[in-house]
Amino acid sequence: MTVSDIIRQLIAMSEPDGELTFDELNALCGLDMPPEDIEDIFGALRDAGVQLVEQRG
Repeated sequence: MTVSDIIRQLIAMSEPDGELTFDELNALCGLDMPPEDIEDIFGALRDAGVQLVEQRG
């Protein structure tokens, strides 16, 4: 899965409330993702207005 695919899925998962949990993020990204890809993902989520939260709610 490409970084772009991950970003699209994460944004879709954040709908309708604009929130995404760290667990949801980790489930798609995994532990072996390079730091520059993680930075790209965080930037895209920020640009899309997605907030990372501990729990939805």
